[in-house]
Amino acid sequence: MVPSCYVHIPFCDSICSYCDFVRIQKNEMFFSNWKEQLIQEIQEYKIYDLHTLYFGGGTPSLLSVDDFSEIRNYFPTSIDEFTVECNPESLSDEKLGLYESLGVNRISLGVQSFKDELLQVCNRGHTVSQAVSVIEKIKKSLISTFSIDLIFGLPNQTMEDVKHDISMFLSLDIPHLSIYSLQIEENSVFGKTGIEPIDSDLEADMFEYIIKTLEEAGYIHYEISSFCKPGHHSRHNLAYWQDQDFYGIGCGASGRINGIRYDNTTSLKEYCLKGPCPTYISETLEERSMDAIMMALRTRFGLNILAWNERYQSDFRLKYVSILSKYAAYFEYSENHIYLNDAGLEILNTILVDFMMIE
Repeated sequence: MVPSCYVHIPFCDSICSYCDFVRIQKNEMFFSNWKEQLIQEIQEYKIYDLHTLYFGGGTPSLLSVDDFSEIRNYFPTSIDEFTVECNPESLSDEKLGLYESLGVNRISLGVQSFKDELLQVCNRGHTVSQAVSVIEKIKKSLISTFSIDLIFGLPNQTMEDVKHDISMFLSLDIPHLSIYSLQIEENSVFGKTGIEPIDSDLEADMFEYIIKTLEEAGYIHYEISSFCKPGHHSRHNLAYWQDQDFYGIGCGASGRINGIRYDNTTSLKEYCLKGPCPTYISETLEERSMDAIMMALRTRFGLNILAWNERYQSDFRLKYVSILSKYAAYFEYSENHIYLNDAGLEILNTILVDFMMIE
């Protein structure tokens, strides 16, 4: 059984300056063909059981109540965690009520900043007051948990701006935060206009402040970019980080079935005409085993050593004895699991480079 499914909704009202995901401004000329192909793709997988379902994008909350209902009804009725990504300006009371009735029990809200000036820099379609209003509505709804996204390291963002964002987050009593350092992607607006990254020392100071402040407030830093109150971690994202298979459905989606990864076409025109046209990624067992290590060490749950040994026909402790010795101060162990402490997460990339050097 494949436990998880990601559905990519590629449409947006506007294009955010930092975004390099597969996205397009909603176009009615394409939409009906896209929906028809999406439903056909869902049906071809014959999905009878799912633990997690995630509608991402793009902006899934742009879907009308009728379109959302139609697509959702092609999935199993009972799903443990059903997440929908939303933007504050497109999450209406009607849509929130619809999500409740259709079993959505987790919302991921794209806030990005609690400063209006920085929202304008990012070309976001909402204001701070809109975001706060929507957050309060979600808290009063029957949706059992939710998360917001924030970005740090934005152009001209100061440490005081970051402190303001974290203070606002804590004052709103939100159960989960995904917070990302700005990555300037080549095909984003920032990339095309020559925006430069902020000073690396300032970025490091910002992240150190974020970790310290949130952990002191009782949040668990369970993945390098994710913080939650106890019991509110993202079960869907854990499927990625814990080496599980997942369906990837829609234009621009990626998935993994029987350990084989694939990427659907990123061309909306091609998707509308021919369907997903997946490209399968050929990996050796060695490459797949490294992927599993890289993803697991992002999290506080860490790597299940016994499961890794069995799946990849190797002895983790023996093969990587030099790495485990070199970074002994950064690794911690719990039963059959190995994970990184806070100091280890800060140098995760350095540690992973050393892992990749072992043949």
